[in-house]
Parts: sequence; C-alpha cells; structure tokens
Amino acid sequence: MSSKEPIYRQAGLPVFQNKAYPTPAAARLAPIGDVELVQCPRSGLVYNARFDEALLQYDEHYQNEQACSPSFKRHLEEVRGIVLANIKAGQKGIEIGCGKGYFLEMLAEAGADVMGYDPAYEGASARVVKQYFGAEAVAEAPDYVVLRHVLEHIASPWSFLQQLAAKCGAGTRIYIEVPCFDWIVENNAFYDVFYEHVNYFTLDVLRHVFSRVIQSGRLFGGQYLYIVAELAGFGPPSAYSGREFEKLKLEDYLSELVARRKDPGNGFFIWGAGAKGITFANILARKGLDVAALIDINPAKQGKYAGLSAASIVAPESVLDQLGGRDVFVMNPVYLDEIKSMCGETGVNWISVV
Repeated sequence: MSSKEPIYRQAGLPVFQNKAYPTPAAARLAPIGDVELVQCPRSGLVYNARFDEALLQYDEHYQNEQACSPSFKRHLEEVRGIVLANIKAGQKGIEIGCGKGYFLEMLAEAGADVMGYDPAYEGASARVVKQYFGAEAVAEAPDYVVLRHVLEHIASPWSFLQQLAAKCGAGTRIYIEVPCFDWIVENNAFYDVFYEHVNYFTLDVLRHVFSRVIQSGRLFGGQYLYIVAELAGFGPPSAYSGREFEKLKLEDYLSELVARRKDPGNGFFIWGAGAKGITFANILARKGLDVAALIDINPAKQGKYAGLSAASIVAPESVLDQLGGRDVFVMNPVYLDEIKSMCGETGVNWISVV
C-alpha cells in the first residue's frame, strides 16, 4: 500500500551505481531502471514502486568500498565503538552484507567474534561466507547482528527483519545503519536517490518497528541514521503517525549548482565515483553537460568507466595538473577538507553539492 501519487520520479538510471565498466561501450550498455518514490501510509517507509530486484545481482565486480578515505575510516571507528559498547565478551555475531570485509576485520581486530556474509567479498578470510545471508546460513542464533547499508537494498525489509528475528534469541541485539531520507530532503540531494536503494528510511520509521530501542541517532554529518535495538522486539509496522512527505522538487537545486561554475567553457570534474557521483554525472549528461572525468581514490575504480554516462574514472594524481582554475563538484562535503589537502593550492573552483 502506498501514497496516492509519487513524491519523486527519476527515469533511466543505471541499476548499479557502484559497478565500474572496462570500456566506454560496456558502460553505455549498463542496465537501467526507473525510480518512482512513494510513501507507505502504514509504515511511513519511502520506497521505489518501480523497483525490480531481479535486475540486481551483486558479485565481486561491485565496488562500494569507502574505507580508502581517512574521513570514512573515522566514521567506521565511531560505528565500531557503538557496536562494541552493545555486545559482551564471548558473544558471537554476524555482519550481513559485509562488502569487502573492512569493517568486519575492524571488529575482529578489536576482539569481537564475528562472521560475515556477502557475495561481493573478494578476499580469503575464513570469517566471510561469500553468499547472500539466509535463515539457514547459521547453525545457532547469533548474539548480535550488524546490518550496515543493507536494509535499503532489500525489497521487503520488514519481512527480512521478521525472518531474522525468528532465527535469533530473545537477547539478540541488532545494529542497523542506513542513509537518512530526512537529510536527502533537507539538502535537496537529488543525486542521493538511485536505483540500488529501494528503501529510504527516517529515524521515526525505524524506531516505530522495534518495541525496545537502546540507542539511535545520526552519523556521518547527518547523512546516515542508526539504531541499536532488541531484535526480538521487532514487529511489522502499523498505524504510522510520523512525517508525511509531499511531492519533492529536488532537482530545482540543480540549476543553482550549475550556476556556481566559473569555467563553463571547459569540461568540469566530479570528485567521487560512488553512487552520488555516478547519479550526478548521468543527470548532468541529460542536460548536455558532460563531465571531463570522475575522480576517485579507490584503485578498483580507476581506469574504468561510469555506468551509462561512460565518463572516465581517474586517480587524483593523474589530473592534479589539470585542475587549476577548473570547476570541480565535490559529491560529499564530509570529504572536502581531505580533498583540498590532497590537492594543495591549485586554484580550483570547489563546488560542494551540499
């Protein structure tokens, strides 16, 4: 059951924002899908009514590792502190959707007994099972569950949590971290709405489905929200009375961003080839504004091409001598100081999208 009319639409986006392609031709053939955001009156959840999970198959070519950044590492250290404060010595836990395993290893190095599940994992750790997590995956109930940036990808999040709760014991705690939809709306972040994310959460929505919330709040400059709760206290949502979203005009902000350019005669750069940057590049390309390149510090993306727009993804050091006087859109303000420090005094026109 959804709201009567969509609150936001975006057609023809790559279904994967975090897959880079080996050639421009392959990038232009990236599968696409439509976004039509609606809000469920029963749960308050905002979701993509046009989502088809059959289009998404995660594998080792999926690259969403952000731990190359010192700023993001500090975020992960904060998250580790929250998780460790909510578990006891000797407890066994699982991280569902552990990605390349960076956070999992951070927990293990701190003494946590934890296993990970993710088909996109590329390493050889005995702690990680390279598959999707299912109820049959563990022989005994875990004492704690870590669910970082996973729930927004699951088409039926409440059913998933209900099945997980049924598998776990009465004392199992869960840490959930997801993008914050309130932050997207507050900042007109149209570039933060994309196909991979079928769900868009607010803190009210998440708190509403747990009878016992231990801790909750926002992280990473307000962009993420988190909750620590008793998993056994999960219940399917009903009678939501929180914020109702009106039709959003997020892209009205685009013209303001483009107007900040000082060198419109030359191609501009986008710093960040993650989900934000890939979406931004494609939306600008529709306006006839083609990006010179996307800059990213993740070596796994460098030398490849962004889905659909086919913009090249380059290492910072390969273009530093080209940035003087140029327009560079920085996709995440959390990284701006870090980026400026990397580039030095180059006379760049930095345009933070927030």
